[in-house]
Amino acid sequence: MSDVLVLIQQLTGDGILCETVADVFNTAFRALFGCLKFDIAVAVMLEQNLDLYISTREHAHSQVSEKLVESIRTTLRQQLDVSFEHTDVVVKSELNNLPGEMREGDVTTHETHALLLVEGRTSGLLLLYRAQSEFSEQHQEFLEIFSTQVSMLLANIASRERIVNLAETDDLTGIWNKRYFRRQLPQEVERSRVYALPLTLMIFDVDDFKNINDSFGHTVGDVVLSELCGAVRESLRPPDVFARFGGDEFALILPHTDLAGACAVAERIMEKVRLMTIPADEEGFIKCSVSIGISDYTPDDTAQDLVRRADEKLYEAKRSGKNRYSI
Repeated sequence: MSDVLVLIQQLTGDGILCETVADVFNTAFRALFGCLKFDIAVAVMLEQNLDLYISTREHAHSQVSEKLVESIRTTLRQQLDVSFEHTDVVVKSELNNLPGEMREGDVTTHETHALLLVEGRTSGLLLLYRAQSEFSEQHQEFLEIFSTQVSMLLANIASRERIVNLAETDDLTGIWNKRYFRRQLPQEVERSRVYALPLTLMIFDVDDFKNINDSFGHTVGDVVLSELCGAVRESLRPPDVFARFGGDEFALILPHTDLAGACAVAERIMEKVRLMTIPADEEGFIKCSVSIGISDYTPDDTAQDLVRRADEKLYEAKRSGKNRYSI
């Protein structure tokens, strides 16, 4: 019982400072190791993939093997009665942050586990492995208490993320706002610079949007913007950042995308928008189009350089007749 109280106290003190899911598991597994010895700890979060967070002994080589992954899938299937056989496995973090050398033998010989229940739903699974000596019932009870504490820390992070998202989300359209865009673009520029990856930026707006507002009113104008955002999102990948830049102007950050790829995205967006039909009044419907400016990252570019060039290309597309893109 004293070990449990010490663990809870440590998790409460250190865990509350964690800002990411990886931070939580790094801190929590090290705290758990002080009370219960193991060779590998794995947290599996059930997202679009099976996201793994792994802690092993100091100086150990990677422990992610087919045998370990199969063991994880088997336990998941037993606990949730769902097959994860074809779900991709993504290692989010693998840290050698546990003291001592790896023990001899198969470190997956003995295993114990506990479900992670975050905000009332099964969000993941904790698994402990070691080569020597089985885990006892007391160890299992200890891990379940630990799992409850970790779940609370993960819920705190989820709550903080929701608050941040509210501050960085556009009220009308539900996409990111300019504040988020200004924070994200420099990060993508830096990633492109460090890893020599392609990056493109797209800025676009609705052609003759003022006429729509003047003719049909701002309420209908808001519907046009909301419908447009829905159409654009159908053309995007998960890593793409779609933000409302202001009024009827939008920005789209396309990581790992060169100019040719950005042009293909622009054509899909223009086609989606052209197919939109928005009821305006008893007399008919609104059809609209967009003009798009595209810039790509070149060495020594800043985020401001990308925005300036994309903005210039947007106005070039406007001057050339609208309903088109310019690069």
